[in-house]
Amino acid sequence: MRSFLLVSLLLLCNFPSIAQNLPVRAGQHSFTIQYLTFDKNSKPGTVMIRRLATDEFSIEGAQRGKQKNEYVTIKGTFLVRGRELKFNGKIVSNISYINNGQPCESNGLVIFKASGKRKYWRLQQMLNCDGVSTDYIDIYF
Repeated sequence: MRSFLLVSLLLLCNFPSIAQNLPVRAGQHSFTIQYLTFDKNSKPGTVMIRRLATDEFSIEGAQRGKQKNEYVTIKGTFLVRGRELKFNGKIVSNISYINNGQPCESNGLVIFKASGKRKYWRLQQMLNCDGVSTDYIDIYF
C-alpha cells in the first residue's frame, strides 16, 4: 500500500497538469467580446453558470453595447476538461462594423481555454463569419 501511495504522489508531483481540473464556480460571471469592451461607455456583460452534474454546467448571458444592435450572447452547456470548457450551444455576436453589421452565429461544439495565468476562458474558434475579423470572446472565472 505504501509503494502505491508513493508512486501516486510522485506522479502527481511530476505531472500536475494531469491532476486537476480548473474549478468552475456556479453563479454570475463577467462575459466580454473585445469590440464592446474597448468602448469606454460599455461595461462587461454577465453570464449565469449553473451546475448540472460534477463537471457539467449550463451557461446563459450577454454583453450589450451602447448601440442596441451591438451584442454578444451565449446559451448552452459545457463540460470541464482541465483548463478547457467544451461548450455546446449557441453564440451570436453582432457588431455594426463587423460582418457588414449582420449577426454572426455559431452553433454546436466549440472550445474555451484558459491559458497561462489568464483569469478567463477564451473561445478558441476566433474567426468571425466575415472570414476576416478575429473575435475574442471571454468568460471570466
